[in-house]
Amino acid sequence: MIVDLHAHTTPRSNCSRTTLEELVASARARGLDALCITEHDVTWPDDELAEASRALGFTLIPGVELTTDVGHVLAFGPLRKPLWLGYRFEELVEEVEGTGTALVLPHPVRRVAGERALRGGRTPPAPEVVAASFAWSAVHAVEAVSTQTTPFEHELTAAGLAVVPRPSVGASDAHGPGLAGAYATRLVRRVSGAVELAEEIRAGHVVPVALESPTAAT
Repeated sequence: MIVDLHAHTTPRSNCSRTTLEELVASARARGLDALCITEHDVTWPDDELAEASRALGFTLIPGVELTTDVGHVLAFGPLRKPLWLGYRFEELVEEVEGTGTALVLPHPVRRVAGERALRGGRTPPAPEVVAASFAWSAVHAVEAVSTQTTPFEHELTAAGLAVVPRPSVGASDAHGPGLAGAYATRLVRRVSGAVELAEEIRAGHVVPVALESPTAAT
């Protein structure tokens, strides 16, 4: 089963310029089986996302991209606090050990080696430094590739994974039309909801895949 774990819609994420319908069309064209909707610090009501899934004839799985003190973190599964209260990363890690929720570290080197960081004169850290961060080992998987990260970031993330291996995923982090599914994650078994997805991520049964064109998924 192939799933895109990271996508944003307008108007629920103010950084996005694509609708849910456009995301699904792109994911379907690339042969994906499901799409995770991970808005920033807000979740879709369960009944609303389920109705959208039925209407579009496509599996939609809820998630959220949380803003924490160490940057963004994707979460799949139940969260105990109202999201408007926010999470410290250590608090989040402690909580999910009791809930079975899975955490994924998206764009893991953007703040230190992304385009803005390099333009600002920052020297990219060594892979050993990247992999030594608490977040690297505390999450259940690292996002290795996305459309919102650069080839250099992909290379540095891969080097970090070589130093301290972690389960890794691919995701579009789609903010615009036509991007959903460009990068995705292959799962060992089929899932239909966030709890099952979290189990697979926590078990490390995930592999990143690149599906750059609609025909690549055949």
